[in-house]
Amino acid sequence: MVKKLITAGLLVLALATTGTAMDFRALKLKKFLERYPGSPLVSHTQEIVHCADRFGLDYRLYVAISGAESGFGRHYPKGTHNLTGISNGRYGFRSIYGNIYYTHRLLATTKWYRKFRRTGELMDLIYVYKAVPPYDRYLRILRYTLHEITFVSIEKEKKEWLALISSPAYKKSVRLAKQAKQLADWGAVRYDQHQPSKPATVF
Repeated sequence: MVKKLITAGLLVLALATTGTAMDFRALKLKKFLERYPGSPLVSHTQEIVHCADRFGLDYRLYVAISGAESGFGRHYPKGTHNLTGISNGRYGFRSIYGNIYYTHRLLATTKWYRKFRRTGELMDLIYVYKAVPPYDRYLRILRYTLHEITFVSIEKEKKEWLALISSPAYKKSVRLAKQAKQLADWGAVRYDQHQPSKPATVF
């Protein structure tokens, strides 16, 4: 009960301060990854969505590749944070976010993946990313992951969210957030803009 109230409170605060609609993609990733106990990616779903949007890629793609390469981050070379098998797992990253960012940038900007970006075909990705056969198992994992994430049910969470934004508490929080922003904006105006045009007489 306490956990539910805290979650609802944080959601109210986030929605009130950002003024944006709820993005359920990170939730879908989280619910999918929770099927695989021990996956460290459960706590990185917001970062995955952020990088996917930044580089214009499918938000499910990184998770699918991590599934094929490391069992969704449960099996990878210790200390490397390399969940996506970059350089056959020999490349090391300072953090999981570093791997998330690098993998998205690699797929979205390098010349080797131009054909994949043009066609969107998974085999055009796999031929370059995996490089050597067999490809069948890799393709099955990618297809399975993309499909399963798409059909993760979030209807319960959507209903809770709709009820939340219709509540008096949420509407009040939005009003207070707007007032706080107006006050902050006013306080940010440079002090000298409020000074009189002529210096005051000193007695």
